[in-house]
Amino acid sequence: MRTDIVVVGGGPAGASTARLLARYRDVHIIEEHKTPGEPLQCAGLVTQRGVPMFARESVICEVRGARIHSPLGFTLTLEARSSRAYVLDRSHFDRIMFHKAVDEGAVPRVGASVRSVAHAGGTVTCEVRDDSGMHHVQSRLLIGADGYKSICRRAARLPPPKHMLTGIQVDLKGAELDSDFVELYMGTKVAPGFFAWAIPAGDLARVGLCTWDSEDLPAVYLKKLLSRPQFAKARKVSTASGKIPIGPGKTAVRGRVMLVGDAACHAKPLSGGGVFTGVRGGELCADVVIRHLEGQGEVELDEYDRLWRDEFGKELSRAFRIRRVFVNLSDKKIDRALRIFAEPEIKSLLERSGDIDYPASLSSSVLRLAPKLAQFSPQIIESLL
Repeated sequence: MRTDIVVVGGGPAGASTARLLARYRDVHIIEEHKTPGEPLQCAGLVTQRGVPMFARESVICEVRGARIHSPLGFTLTLEARSSRAYVLDRSHFDRIMFHKAVDEGAVPRVGASVRSVAHAGGTVTCEVRDDSGMHHVQSRLLIGADGYKSICRRAARLPPPKHMLTGIQVDLKGAELDSDFVELYMGTKVAPGFFAWAIPAGDLARVGLCTWDSEDLPAVYLKKLLSRPQFAKARKVSTASGKIPIGPGKTAVRGRVMLVGDAACHAKPLSGGGVFTGVRGGELCADVVIRHLEGQGEVELDEYDRLWRDEFGKELSRAFRIRRVFVNLSDKKIDRALRIFAEPEIKSLLERSGDIDYPASLSSSVLRLAPKLAQFSPQIIESLL
């Protein structure tokens, strides 16, 4: 079978890319699960810019603040005057995105998995297995949107992610949460290498955490978290788990293979979120592909690297440097840092200008207001100024 473009992965990144490309070219979108959006592997906290207007029906509620709990009992409360993020029904959101791509003309192949990728000259060949057997699909370009274990990334011989987070989350019925606030919990005994969260989602609460470089499984830490009074009497409705690759490389293009979303390691290092960068990266990728094919190669495919680096790559790199500071902090230093952030001028800046898509963009301003933050890692902090 031959086609112009194959998109591997039907999540938001792959669906966004396929939706835009299908308006101009023959596109096949390969999704390994028979139902797009399942299984759920995301907390679903997304800014407005990450949710296209046609997918807004997937929004459950909105939040306008966060309470960040230190391991020593201090709580930093950040409260904006208006909504700062949507809480999504992620499964519904993914299905909307996928079916919108199909509506635009993308050919869906659900319940199909790519087993190998070979590229020679101007052709990429995917070996695809589905219920009817093994097939070969040839295309001019391959877009890898196949997540943390991306076979497309391996085929392009790009290096693995710098850090791989492992996460687990439950939906709870009957938990005691403020509907306007996300609760974040930090500490080496709470979620080593990352943090835990509790997100209001209508009549449910999403409670979960990620860990990195931990001897114990995330489930061990989640059990401790769920023993807290606000969760102890709640009933578990569902459980989800997954991995998040973070630490962007220099390129997401190799030959005729291009990567978007988690396959490109475009998840945000400080929050683990990948919807905005996945959707936006897919749009940028599609723009380059269209201009490349329509212009008979006058636009090189690596133009995509320049676009995503300009759009959000600098933020990802800066955020990863901040993460390198965070993962080395003791519980005492985490507590001390949160108390510094609670100082009136800094707290006001975070409430006024904080952006969960671009959190590191404020680092220079914060450091100018609180130079004592340099105590945590002088060399890395200096690189952020």
